[in-house]
Amino acid sequence: MSPWTKPSSTFPSNSFWRFIEDLKTNTPRIEAAVSRLEILDRNGDRLRLKSRSPLGFWDEFNVILRPGFCVMQGRSGQIGMAARPEGESKTRYFHFEGVRLLGRFGRPFFVWRIRQDFRRLRKLLGESA
Repeated sequence: MSPWTKPSSTFPSNSFWRFIEDLKTNTPRIEAAVSRLEILDRNGDRLRLKSRSPLGFWDEFNVILRPGFCVMQGRSGQIGMAARPEGESKTRYFHFEGVRLLGRFGRPFFVWRIRQDFRRLRKLLGESA
């Protein structure tokens, strides 16, 4: 298992988590490795979803989605996100990804990829603000 990749950043917006938890709509907009996301089942804070990569590969994830907290477990790895308010107009956002196949060698790739996600988030939130 790879060490967790844990960049965090601060984002403006009181509605930040509402944007993040709209997984079906916004995950493909934020995450370059996801071209489509389908929610297969939802039972309270538990979801099962299917994610499609731009290359056409599908993966299913079991998800726990709560206010300010999301963890996804799939065949290939794990993803987690958390957010908390910092002051009246900022949100601290934490994100990790890990893939069994790459182990610790994948860490530089995931750090780079998460930073790209943060850039897309800033652009998207700036456009909607």
